[in-house]
Amino acid sequence: MKKTFARHLLIIAFIFIVLTIFRILWLAYFTPSQEQPTAQAGILDMRNQSLSEDIIFQMNGEWIYYPEVLVDTTNSNLLEQMIRTIPMKDASATTQQVGTYRLKILLNTNDNRSDHRYAIQVPAIATASALYINGKLVGQSGVVSTNASEHQGQAAPYTVYFTEEQPVIDVILHVSNFDTPSNAVITKRLSFSSAPAMMHHQLITQLSLVFIAMLLILFALFSILVFLFIYRKKIVLLFTVGFLLPLADELITYDRSILNWLHLDYAWSVKLSNIVYLGASFFFVQFMRTLLEKYQQVKYFKWFSMLYGIATLLILLLPIGWLYTVNLLFYLLYIVSFLSVVALALKEYIGNQESSAFIAFTAIGTTNGIIWGLIKMYFVIDIPFYPFDYLMIALGFSGYWFQRFYENKQQIDLLVAQLQKDVDMKDEFLLSNAQKLWDPMNKMITLGQTIYDNKNNHFDTEDKQNLKYLIDIGRSMSFTLNDILDYTRLKDGNLHLHKKTVSIQAVVSGVFDMLRFIATGKQIQMTSTIARSFPYVLADEKRLIQILFNLLHSSIKYTNAGQIEISATIEKNMALIHIRDISSGMDKNDMKCLDQQFSFAQGLEDNDGVHLSLLISKQLIDLHGGALQINASPNNVLDLFFTLPIAEDMKVEEQDNTPQENVFLSTSAVNFESVPSEKKFKILMVDDDPANLTMMRSLFTTTEYDITALTSSEKVMELLPSQRWDLIIMDAMLPYISGYALIENIRAHYSLLELPILLLTARSNPEDVYTGFALGANDYVTKPINSLELKVRCRALIDLKYSIHQRLHLETAWLQAQIQPHFLYNTLNTIASLSTIDPNRMIDLMHHFGKYLHASFDVKNLQRVIPLHDELELVRSYLYIEQQRFGDLLQIVWDIDENINIEIPPITIQTLVENALRHGVLKQKEGGTVCIRVKELSQYVAISVIDDGIGIDASTLDGLLSETNTSSPGIGLRNTDLRLKRIYGQRLQITSTPNKGTTITFHIPKK
Repeated sequence: MKKTFARHLLIIAFIFIVLTIFRILWLAYFTPSQEQPTAQAGILDMRNQSLSEDIIFQMNGEWIYYPEVLVDTTNSNLLEQMIRTIPMKDASATTQQVGTYRLKILLNTNDNRSDHRYAIQVPAIATASALYINGKLVGQSGVVSTNASEHQGQAAPYTVYFTEEQPVIDVILHVSNFDTPSNAVITKRLSFSSAPAMMHHQLITQLSLVFIAMLLILFALFSILVFLFIYRKKIVLLFTVGFLLPLADELITYDRSILNWLHLDYAWSVKLSNIVYLGASFFFVQFMRTLLEKYQQVKYFKWFSMLYGIATLLILLLPIGWLYTVNLLFYLLYIVSFLSVVALALKEYIGNQESSAFIAFTAIGTTNGIIWGLIKMYFVIDIPFYPFDYLMIALGFSGYWFQRFYENKQQIDLLVAQLQKDVDMKDEFLLSNAQKLWDPMNKMITLGQTIYDNKNNHFDTEDKQNLKYLIDIGRSMSFTLNDILDYTRLKDGNLHLHKKTVSIQAVVSGVFDMLRFIATGKQIQMTSTIARSFPYVLADEKRLIQILFNLLHSSIKYTNAGQIEISATIEKNMALIHIRDISSGMDKNDMKCLDQQFSFAQGLEDNDGVHLSLLISKQLIDLHGGALQINASPNNVLDLFFTLPIAEDMKVEEQDNTPQENVFLSTSAVNFESVPSEKKFKILMVDDDPANLTMMRSLFTTTEYDITALTSSEKVMELLPSQRWDLIIMDAMLPYISGYALIENIRAHYSLLELPILLLTARSNPEDVYTGFALGANDYVTKPINSLELKVRCRALIDLKYSIHQRLHLETAWLQAQIQPHFLYNTLNTIASLSTIDPNRMIDLMHHFGKYLHASFDVKNLQRVIPLHDELELVRSYLYIEQQRFGDLLQIVWDIDENINIEIPPITIQTLVENALRHGVLKQKEGGTVCIRVKELSQYVAISVIDDGIGIDASTLDGLLSETNTSSPGIGLRNTDLRLKRIYGQRLQITSTPNKGTTITFHIPKK
């Protein structure tokens, strides 16, 4: 440890000595080697000096001074004068605010110089000065005046060049200061030389300043780029400002006239320069705090921040006179804060922190600059701009970041190498085994499940249990293989396609129906003109759906109104699919971006994901052996072409070469009978792949299920109304009419509970599943089909359907239970009374009463619908009995068209008629009339029950058919309304006027 400590100290001392040597050499370069003359009694005798092109003389010594006046060559002999030494150290010894300095320079007449051009450099004099050469004004800083109102301070250095052939140069310098307490004194050196020497001197200074300025600007730009593209933290912006503030400080120090661009007066220009210097110091402290990771939480960093904040407020608030007084405190703050962070940097470096070596170099450069700044201020040494301290600081910062980058890169390289080695070994194993194991494993599980579920197989209990264990183990292995395959597919675009013969017509139809929901609210027409005889393609069905979905979705996203057409032709034994988007909203830049050959690492900056989806489609098409081409026309027409290989030896049934059209189911209803006694459930399977149908049929036993398999959606629509079905299993991607469109057509006539639908999808993506559920599917199963999952879901849907069927039984029983006991009691009393008065009427009444009871409890009332004639017979029997009871109080009008052959839900009209009697006409003392009207119209049959009873008020009418308000009367009406809504999608139409009557109407669609 001692050796390391000593070695670090030696390195620090060595660097400090080297920097000091550079500083001394720099100073020696600009300092003349011979002794320079000194002004005596206002005369600078240079007759023995040669004005070469590399020597600058200091105009130090005794100048003639005229206090409180501004003199010229004409009146100088009559005014009071004194001797002042320039530069004047004791600035506070004088109180004059205006004065004139005069010096005569005696030149060497034997100098053989060809030109007589000279230069004088005037430092920043507080606060205004004007230079006259032989009575001519040649330069000034601010405006010199004996009047404070006309005086304008600036205190900016300037250099004047002039030509003088006379051997004597009379130099007069006017000075005024109404801004600071130091008054009209000169505390800095003036310089005199030949013009080439001064230009050479300033050129070196300017080049050094430009070099450091460019260096600081590059560091600031680098920090901004890091913030924008790599590391979005505020600390990076702190670095940017920290590099720009020292630059501003150096520019102001070199030439304060730069502040004139801001049009500030002297006081605010001084405040601004002090704030810039203060900010540069503060940000340097914050730099070091950020880099010194070990000491970032040191408490006095917070104190420094607070003190710098207070100093800023003092600079802004204090007047200029007081500001000069407290400047010493500011310098003390600078020195203490600088030395503190420098000490911490050296401490961390000495503590054997290798990465902190460059921070230590930065600290050493800063310390060297502080020391020489104090020397320059105290000894009044004119040192030109010195760039090496900044260069050392810049090298320290750069070295630190490069060191950190190198260390991180080494660590990353080691990790990447190890990771790559592991990944290569894993990929080699996964790619060689997972693909081979997954397909046979799925077949083994399917066959094993089929054998296990076959009731005709006779196994011992132990053997059957072992078979069950075997299936469970295989299923767990398939889950693991699926996870492995999914991981390998996603890694580096390494997708494995499962190609098979696929109907492009079926995929297009299915994708169209999926996209209808996305295009909701847009006037977009999607049509397909792919011929029915177009051959199958060889593709991965999942990926083909993904390709078409992405391409069409991209067009829809940019288009609010237009037309999308898909066509297909055969070129060079490849299927060429053409997507034409008319009135596309994609601009030319998007088209140009999509035409280029992108990889997954390029062009993914689009936030809405459209470009990414198209790029993925392109990659998938490439994997299929095809190509994607995008053409944009000036008239907003987008053409997308992609090719896929055609399946070989695939025979396609020759059909009409006509475009796809929408086909709707007929409106004929199916008579749902009671649950079959044999419990043989009828399942309709729809898939365009006969192999899939064969596999699915093998999963269901023939003793319990009656399976009908179809490959055409049109045949489904023809077969569906012919008999009762317990479940439909259909593929989402069917040709011509997709499974989604087929679900929508079925749901227009059968509810979710009346006819369950299980959807087979190639993908479980949200857009696939959402479309199926939104159109009316009860459940879905993804391909490849898991046998156990398919059977369980099918049985669950069938059980649910029959549970609802039982509920319908209970609903019908509830309607039958509405035959209230007092109705039966009153009817029997009427029959008894007629036995002695009118036996013939009694016999007739008993006959109608028997017909009513028979019709009410007929098993046909458990069916979904019954003939209109049977319902009217029930109503006639009911009304005959009520007319016998109430006599002239009840009048019946029958307005029924002849030869109407329709079916309606049972106990529908009877419920409405009973409601009209009980709650309408019989509530009046004088009774009333009930009209039963059945009218045949073009599309439907209108059935109405009209009474002239007491009517229904508006509040009661609003809640009468509410599904939630079960406590109010009108249960029969609500049940009837719900059945009509479930079967026909229509509801009861009720209009009523209090004390005038009620009309209830419903419509039955014609077949």
